[in-house]
Amino acid sequence: MSEEHDKSLTLTEHLEELRSRLFWSIFWWAVASCLCYYFVPYLLDFVRDSFLNSKVQLIFTRPTEAFIAYIKVAMVAGLFLSSPILLYHTIMFVAPGLKANEKKWVWRLVPVSVILFSLGVTFAFFVVLPVTMHFFLSFQTEALNPMFQVGDFLGFVTGILALCGASFQLPLVLFFASLAGLVNSTQLREGRRFAIFLSALVAAVATPTPDAFTMSVVALPLWILFEISVILIRITGR
Repeated sequence: MSEEHDKSLTLTEHLEELRSRLFWSIFWWAVASCLCYYFVPYLLDFVRDSFLNSKVQLIFTRPTEAFIAYIKVAMVAGLFLSSPILLYHTIMFVAPGLKANEKKWVWRLVPVSVILFSLGVTFAFFVVLPVTMHFFLSFQTEALNPMFQVGDFLGFVTGILALCGASFQLPLVLFFASLAGLVNSTQLREGRRFAIFLSALVAAVATPTPDAFTMSVVALPLWILFEISVILIRITGR
């Protein structure tokens, strides 16, 4: 579709395209979720064995709780599996409204965004979640035996993964803010102390442990991402 034709589309045609792309996005997400549903028991066992010791039980206290938890896990896994298709339809819908140089940046930065999010999730899985669960399970005694509701446990794990994945998008957020003229490298350097404070705050939320070393391990990557952002923005002359 040519750029001239894109600009000549009426509001009705744009809405029709939106409806079509939403339909196919939801369709493939549903297909991927159905495929992932079969593997939910294996995923649940893997997550449980990764973060919980053998004395911890996962329970459900309502008839529908386990089924709903399975559905949620399948949908999250399906979202991850179908994300390339969802990104494609999103980009193709907004592309006609972008200038040539903006399209160039989008196609360059989308893979970077995916990589950063994957790095954040990986960091959460291998560093943040083990530390966090170890802290919470340290309250276990002979008088206190942990029994987690499966929905609460999976929601907690998913939330930490999403938080870290989103936090690792910091370089892109700051880069787009610089392109929009909202910030520049000088302002970011002057706000370095505030960035360090925010990194520590996120680390404190993600790892509620009094251990300063553990918090530093979580906060350090966020601060490094901030410094990388400053360097990239300065290189691009912003």
